[in-house]
Amino acid sequence: MSLIEVSGGRIYDPLHTRNGEIGSVWIRDGKVIEAPGDSGVRADRVIDATGMVVMPGGIDMHCHIAGSKVNAARALLPEMSRRHRPLAARKGIRSGTTGPVPSTFATGALYAGLGYTTAFDAAISPLHARHALEEMHDTPFLDKGYFILVGNNQLVMRELVQGTPESVRNLLSWLIRSTRGYALKLVNPGGVEMWKQNGSTAKSLDDHVPH
Repeated sequence: MSLIEVSGGRIYDPLHTRNGEIGSVWIRDGKVIEAPGDSGVRADRVIDATGMVVMPGGIDMHCHIAGSKVNAARALLPEMSRRHRPLAARKGIRSGTTGPVPSTFATGALYAGLGYTTAFDAAISPLHARHALEEMHDTPFLDKGYFILVGNNQLVMRELVQGTPESVRNLLSWLIRSTRGYALKLVNPGGVEMWKQNGSTAKSLDDHVPH
């Protein structure tokens, strides 16, 4: 078993009421543990965090780091990427472009530099999920997932019109399994379809959706 001590950092951990105190965080086999009660215990590895902040990793529950909208932005703004300093390759890290829409590899590195450990893309269509999954695999350092858009999905709306809740449940279950999504995204249900048809939007659960 590997025992690591992160020593000398300024610790912020609201759950355990540690608010900026200087101290150590102990890690065994990748999990934070209580400090050993025996003062004679020595860590297998000591990381000097003097002058640094030690805190739980950030979780971004709503971001856009994969999928068709991100790649469209990359295609539309290549000059913006060229204006920003690239992520330089070094041991264990390959190069990547930055700017408003960084490359996949640079996205993971930049998130890690900000203290994030987890990110969830909030809008992936089922048809683009396979490609988004490939992008996620190429985004390092982060735990990650995505939410599957179903609020204006044609198949879902068709089953709702037919009044078959069992079919709706089965369809949504199939979508989440087949796309490898983390959750279903239901925002402005029917509103996007209304906007596509006549420029209007949904304002209540009782609004009629064309088609």
